[in-house]
Amino acid sequence: MALYISGSNRRGNCYRILNDLRDEEDTLIALADKSINYCLGCNACMDYLDSYCIMEDDDMQEIYDEILKNDEIIIATPIYMNHITGILKNMIDRLNPFCWHDEMLLGKTVYLITVGQMDEEENADIAENIKEYFEGIGEFLGFKVKFLRNFTSGDIRTSDNITKMYKNYEAIIRKLKREIES
Repeated sequence: MALYISGSNRRGNCYRILNDLRDEEDTLIALADKSINYCLGCNACMDYLDSYCIMEDDDMQEIYDEILKNDEIIIATPIYMNHITGILKNMIDRLNPFCWHDEMLLGKTVYLITVGQMDEEENADIAENIKEYFEGIGEFLGFKVKFLRNFTSGDIRTSDNITKMYKNYEAIIRKLKREIES
């Protein structure tokens, strides 16, 4: 079993890619469908990990549980302003409880997929920066990071279907699945 997280604000390309990658028993979370409060930076989670966070009235509790249940976490994010989306960054900020109890994420692997409007070569440096951002968090929290693929979506006004951008889309999905399973 694996956890798939779409960091997009819409159910577009990232959601499609993850849904095509996952198996039936895997969990797919679309952050666009979740209510996630902002981290207060209060560090109450340092002492009260039983509930992870003092803010228990949003969907992060479900996300915490899924992260802990799965050793493989596959995240797809569109590239917004040369980085991950705000909604994904908000979720990452709420992982603060694991900063105080980093052994909880030890041995987990986060796989990354980015989708940007520019072509893959133009997005390469941005995708590398995103990978390094996650590697830094991984070093701190104890999880490994593997970068899977940088896709292009083309012009957002004309293409919200990644399968139209890649004639070999099905083969790409099969290859990514093998990378996750190996």
